Amino acid sequence: MGLRSSLRKTLIPIAQEAAADAHELRCVFIEITRRCNLACLHCGSDCTADSRARDLPPESILKVLDEIRSKYDPHRIMIVLSGGEPLCYPGVFELGKEIAAREFPWGMVTNGYAWTGGMIPASRAAGMASITVSLDGLEADHDWFRGREDSFRRASRAIELLARNPCYRKMDVVTCVNRRNIERLNELYELVKKLSVTSWRIFTISPIGRAATNPELVLTGPELRGLFETIKELRSRNEIAVSYSESGYLGHEFEGVVRDQPFFCQAGISVSGVMINGDILACPNIDRRFAQGNIAADSFVDVWEHRYRIFRDRSWMGRGGCAGCGEWRLCRGNSFHLFDPESSSTKLCYCRLLA
Repeated sequence: MGLRSSLRKTLIPIAQEAAADAHELRCVFIEITRRCNLACLHCGSDCTADSRARDLPPESILKVLDEIRSKYDPHRIMIVLSGGEPLCYPGVFELGKEIAAREFPWGMVTNGYAWTGGMIPASRAAGMASITVSLDGLEADHDWFRGREDSFRRASRAIELLARNPCYRKMDVVTCVNRRNIERLNELYELVKKLSVTSWRIFTISPIGRAATNPELVLTGPELRGLFETIKELRSRNEIAVSYSESGYLGHEFEGVVRDQPFFCQAGISVSGVMINGDILACPNIDRRFAQGNIAADSFVDVWEHRYRIFRDRSWMGRGGCAGCGEWRLCRGNSFHLFDPESSSTKLCYCRLLA
């Protein structure tokens, strides 16, 4: 065990440093709208049904993709349409068709509320490669969390429709675990399995957006430990692929146990994003003050190649509570979306929380 741990602490950082140096673009999140048909308690973008933020125009999106395509192989770069709710964006499948015509694989993350059977052929014709649907508990928990009655029924129906029509490279369900639904994960697991889902990702609330001020959302240390033990047990059943989605470095006890891949925040390493106002960000979840340019005035490729050093060299984050930490080389200051520019420190250290 000592040798394995030693090798892990040596080899993983070497691989991560090489990935940071190479910074091969593999995924671009595009925030196409701030409009949403739900009112989720944890929303990080404060989305509303009648958002005053103007949708990102298709021509702006396609201009960026044309520039990326002129420099990189589009087949190796996933375009993820996000929001808000992507299905609130007028002509989303027409946009998807244009993305596919440029040879990019594309997909979306949806709450499933507006998904209908007619969207199966529409999405197939548009060349959609992946879709993720959120299911955040059994009916009462999901509807409470999503802020709208009937949202559970509609999300479940969307999942059922998609699972019956396996025409995408990847289709999975993602669940946000909070203090209200954590006790019913085994029941939710059985429902997900019943809906014929083969991949289920679980994540937890970070203290950002609306969630930062809601005490019912962020798990305590003992609750988080209980969650990881539950995930460990569910994974051992080998019935469906269950994993904890990347939220941060979990320490040696749970890294490699609740997910297959080691923690590595990909913001600015392989992942980038274009926000609804055109800002070029390394990830849609990080503080908007870390924008490195704007597509209205800057070249996306130039920003990606020359202005992302702050994300690739994390040595500047090794201060405060991180200074002298024995887990630094594997954690590198935790996920970038957890970094607080006001205090110049991480908002959440899983190692300390689980201690």
